[in-house]
Amino acid sequence: MRNIILILLVLGACNSKPEQQLSQWYKGNTHTHTVLCGHADTSPDTVAAWYLERDYNFLILSEHNTFINPDSVHLPQNRRADFILIPGEELSDEEEIHTTAMNINRLVSIGYPFKYDSIKNNPFTNLKIYYMQKHVDSTRRAGGIPILNHPNWRSGVSAANIQQVDRLNMIELYNGHPDVNVWGNKKHASMEQKWDSLLTAGRKIYGVSSDDAHFFHDWGVDVSNPGRGWVMVQSEKLTPDAITNAMEAGKFYSSSGVMLKEIQANSRTYAIEADEDATLLATESPYVVGYKNEKAADGFLIEFITDKGRVLQGFTGTSAKIDVPADVTYIRGKVTYSRSRSSKSEQFFAWTQPVFLK
Repeated sequence: MRNIILILLVLGACNSKPEQQLSQWYKGNTHTHTVLCGHADTSPDTVAAWYLERDYNFLILSEHNTFINPDSVHLPQNRRADFILIPGEELSDEEEIHTTAMNINRLVSIGYPFKYDSIKNNPFTNLKIYYMQKHVDSTRRAGGIPILNHPNWRSGVSAANIQQVDRLNMIELYNGHPDVNVWGNKKHASMEQKWDSLLTAGRKIYGVSSDDAHFFHDWGVDVSNPGRGWVMVQSEKLTPDAITNAMEAGKFYSSSGVMLKEIQANSRTYAIEADEDATLLATESPYVVGYKNEKAADGFLIEFITDKGRVLQGFTGTSAKIDVPADVTYIRGKVTYSRSRSSKSEQFFAWTQPVFLK
């Protein structure tokens, strides 16, 4: 996690030139809860210590409409130096829209519970879009970066709704909470399908993975426990501003268990190498939960995906490279690690961020 890795990452137009630099990966979680939300079971101090003790490098204590100042959290003395808390908050409203306000400088007040009768009764107002935009604007006024959380939770929001929101550059692609319908249901397309719909429409937006943990004492597959989703961020240093800026620039990948060694991506080629040893170690963790799927071949599958979620090419094994077609809007990578469990396969993923061609 703390090894220096060479990565070529260009998230821009076709004529962009790849920049070579030595970089470092930092593991973090942008979405977790404490007793302050009223429906979680652990104090801010103990929640932060859980991630510290398991080799995370950064954490956001994203409480519902509550700002937890990192200076108020007591971390163990003589702890390792490469762990920070990034200030944040989970903005929440009556439309069931939640947004992580990352790296804010104060409490973001959105007037919850809302007094919006005049808006609600206006037939020309889409409340989902209205409040998503309110979250984004309020977060940015407080110096932060917004991440739209679990778009498939309950009534959710559609890709068409998200498309109408300005200055929103990140959404949760994966969330480890068992009730957020990441893989879709009768009401919702899967989060990957929604992401590809946005990307195909030309929206430059990045996919985040988090665990959305609430419970640190009661454990089970159907309990929202920690450690089930995280991001690996490429940054020159470990500070709240550096990590936040790197994520908004798309310099990270998201994981539910798969770890990567290298990503080389530009407008001409896209290459990925999985870290087999680190993946096996991560997926043996009692905290990581795989996706149960129909029987699939054990091992690694690397796919390169483009417009409308079309798989350009898939490769078995831990490394793959593809020439980028000139006629696509974007290209992104997905790495799946499958292992047999009874009559089905248990699958874990890493999602790399798109390179935009148009």
